[in-house]
Amino acid sequence: MTAPTFRKRLVPKLLLLPLGAWLVCFALIPMIYGVWLSLHNAFIENLSQPSWIGLGNYVYLIKDPAFARALGWSLRFALISVTAQMVVGVAMAWFFNRPIPAKGLWITLLLTPMVVSPALIGTMFRLLFSECVGPIQFLLNPLTKGNPLLGPDLVMLTIIVADSISSTPFVFINIYAALQSVSHELMEAATVDGASAWQRFWRITVPLILPITIVTWLMRILAAFLVFELVFSLTGGGPGNMTQSATIYIYRRAFSRSDFGMANAASVTLGLLLLGPSLLMLRRMVRR
Repeated sequence: MTAPTFRKRLVPKLLLLPLGAWLVCFALIPMIYGVWLSLHNAFIENLSQPSWIGLGNYVYLIKDPAFARALGWSLRFALISVTAQMVVGVAMAWFFNRPIPAKGLWITLLLTPMVVSPALIGTMFRLLFSECVGPIQFLLNPLTKGNPLLGPDLVMLTIIVADSISSTPFVFINIYAALQSVSHELMEAATVDGASAWQRFWRITVPLILPITIVTWLMRILAAFLVFELVFSLTGGGPGNMTQSATIYIYRRAFSRSDFGMANAASVTLGLLLLGPSLLMLRRMVRR
């Protein structure tokens, strides 16, 4: 092998070395340690020398109704919230996929929630929806009949609205980019051939944007299922345990009960549950 060829093969590997080291130190090693800790009875007092219990944490986790309720709440929230985001995001993208005065300004304003931290959005909505000082609560009192927006009856809807405001711009910009990539020449040729607007939409536009739409939907489902900052800052998992997501369950196990073995077992279980959708999303992204 000549020296130029050797350098040509070596340089890309050297450039990837810092990323590889970062992944090993901050992803692979913590993941292995978490799996190891999930097989132990590990509390704050014996964290340096936890006792081995094998699959005991996983057996307890399967039988724990609180974990099942947390998974059910996360799944229900993800499906409802992401469905609403997809409908609104696709409608917005379809509306803006045409000449509109000051379109760049309007799109910039619509994308603003994407740059705001979910924890900050949750805190902001906690104040806006507060039963005592919240202006939105005051304005909606006639519609809610005095029921607090963060109370048991409306808290799920409130979290979905807050999450939709935060995440719909992500759906919008992905679908809008997909619509912008549809060839105008192809649409004009279909029009010349006598295709109606509905036929152009169903036979040309939908097949072309469908891969991006599916990947966007999968990404949002995974993110919504793992929601933490927004719910934690907005309700803290309350009232009671009504909005306790799977991630809040893990947080409470680790930092409220100091049960790090059980918390890591729940994390590993959650990762295995999401492995299938993650691989499906990765496969579609690689194909695209």
